[in-house]
Formats: sequence, C-alpha cells, structure tokens
Amino acid sequence: MSFALRQDIQSQTFAFAMDFGIILRQLLQEVQDLRAENQRLIARIEALEALHELYHGPIPEDKNWPSLKETLARQKDASPVLLASALEQDDVVQHQGRGIDATAKKEMKHIGKKTRRRIEKLKELLKDYGGSQTFEQLQIDLNLSPSQFSQLVRKLDKRIFEIVYLPGGKKGEKVLKRRAVIGENVEEK
Repeated sequence: MSFALRQDIQSQTFAFAMDFGIILRQLLQEVQDLRAENQRLIARIEALEALHELYHGPIPEDKNWPSLKETLARQKDASPVLLASALEQDDVVQHQGRGIDATAKKEMKHIGKKTRRRIEKLKELLKDYGGSQTFEQLQIDLNLSPSQFSQLVRKLDKRIFEIVYLPGGKKGEKVLKRRAVIGENVEEK
C-alpha cells in the first residue's frame, strides 16, 4: 500500500506541477502580451505627440491626417523662413538695445566747469529773452564759435531745453526754448 500511496502522491504532485506549469506559462504569455501592448501604446503616444508638435495645436481626426511626408515637407519649407524671421527680429532687438545703451551713455557724459558756467549763462540769457532765442543770437551773446555752440547744445538737458525750427524764418534757423521747470519762474519780458 505504501507503494500505491506513493505512486498516487507522485501522480498528484506531477499533476499539480503540470497544472502549475500551465498556469505559469499562461501568466508569462499574458505578461508578454501586456508588454507588447504597452510598447504599441508608447509608439502611438509618440506619434501623436509628434503630430501635435507639427500642427502646433489640436490634432485632426485619423481620417483627416495628411501623410506624414507632406507634413514634414511643409515644416521643412517653413523652417528656414521662420528661422530667418526670428533671426531678423533678434537683430532688430539687439540693435534697439544698443541704441538705448548709447543714449544712456550720452546722457551720462561728464560736464566740465566751463560748460556748466556756459549753461548757467545760457539759462540767464533765455530768462532775459523771455524763454526762447535763435541759435545765432545766443551764439553771439555767449561769444562762441558755431562748433563750440553746437557742442554746448548737445550737452544741454533735453528735459529743460527744447530745440525748434523758426517758422517763416531763414531756412534751417533754429530756436532754443527753455521749458517751464516746476519750482523755477521764467520771467516774461
């Protein structure tokens, strides 16, 4: 009996091992199927993301998709134009930035003692003239050469002084006006 019992236990163990092996194979097959499905879904997501980048917005339905070659060709054609436009805009921005920097540097120029005295005298002259006078007359009053007067005008604070062309006067005749400054009275004569 012990032999029969042993054989029966061995056959049951063998049957259980066979069933367990079958179950393991089935589980392994399911895991492989899930991995394949996962890879397929990852590829699909990557394709959709690529299309989203190409379209720069919502992706059309499957039936309305143009061929990928057409879309890539369209993108290649547009890329140099877009790149050139972006580079051009970047150049414009850099140029404007340099202009702003140059203007800031001009405003920060050091003004010497002699120039300060001339500007103070110019302010007094403009007060005496009622707030404005031609370049020619101011140049004579300050006893300056045309180039010296031009340099002086370049150093004037444009928030206080204004340069305008004389209407109906000689061609190109300029007038220097003193703007009203809060806290200072410009005497009218």
